[in-house]
Amino acid sequence: MRLWRVVLLLNLAVGVGVLVGWLAWGQQIPRLERRLLESQQRVLVVGGEQTWIVKGVVRAVIPEIQVVVLTHDEIPGFMPAGMTMGFKVQNPNVLERARVGDVVRFTLTGVPPDVQITALVKEGQS
Repeated sequence: MRLWRVVLLLNLAVGVGVLVGWLAWGQQIPRLERRLLESQQRVLVVGGEQTWIVKGVVRAVIPEIQVVVLTHDEIPGFMPAGMTMGFKVQNPNVLERARVGDVVRFTLTGVPPDVQITALVKEGQS
């Protein structure tokens, strides 16, 4: 095969590949631009301080850094249910009431993600 035919076939293959790629992906551009515009219009409004009363189970108490680790129910608008995480307590006296395995109802106050436990009441044992 002559060299010019090889070059012509390679250029044709590249051209067909670019055309197929544009047909497959280039047609998505208007849809992606619409989705980008919609997501830019949905602005997260950070409000003032919020308070949640949530049920959870104490998993650990770390008095050195004033943290209680809890597996908690859903915190509406902030966190889904079933998460286990540590929350700082506002008052160290709250730590004295928390024991590992306790089922508790706690009050979480603050502006997400900077929240603290302000009250904790034992409801039972898990």
